[in-house]
Amino acid sequence: MRDFPIPDSDIRLIRQVYERFMPIDDEMLAVLLKYARPVTVTKGEHWLRMGEKNDRLGLVTEGLFRNIQHIDGQEHTAGFSEAPYFVTEYVGFVTRTPARHSIVALEDSIVYEWTYDELQRMYAADPRGERLGRLIAEYVIGDTMRLMDSYKLKSAAERYADFVREHPSLVQRVPQYMLASFLGIAPESLSRIRAAR
Repeated sequence: MRDFPIPDSDIRLIRQVYERFMPIDDEMLAVLLKYARPVTVTKGEHWLRMGEKNDRLGLVTEGLFRNIQHIDGQEHTAGFSEAPYFVTEYVGFVTRTPARHSIVALEDSIVYEWTYDELQRMYAADPRGERLGRLIAEYVIGDTMRLMDSYKLKSAAERYADFVREHPSLVQRVPQYMLASFLGIAPESLSRIRAAR
């Protein structure tokens, strides 16, 4: 359990993220913060490595992470987690299996993290916690399905336009080859799409 104060600015960010899913009163926020541990992750450092025990859910209050899949010895960008939002390799986390991806900081970052067991204790301490966990899980599943559908139903240019609309700050913060990997295209194709806009 945490035994030091969390800065007010981080408390506001944590509350803001959770309130995207349901209202959070001070009592419930206190339960959420009880086990929150801040971790500093420097640029280029792994927060999670593929194959490691996958036992942490993080909430990024500062910085940016890249989720990396390793396929046939090649790195592929599976997603980005920017503040303020969650970071985890979700499937492994909820199924209690080793991480299938690696997560690396693209910028110096601060993450508040909870272990799986701590989340279960939080859920038990406040019955609304289970509802909150379910709403977050439903969002993650829906977002994942939407992304999968976009690879089947949309052109690369449409996927890029969606990315720019949904994550405008990342277009300048993420190297082009990582963004191209996320979009499922070659960097040269991304250059052509950008030039045509």
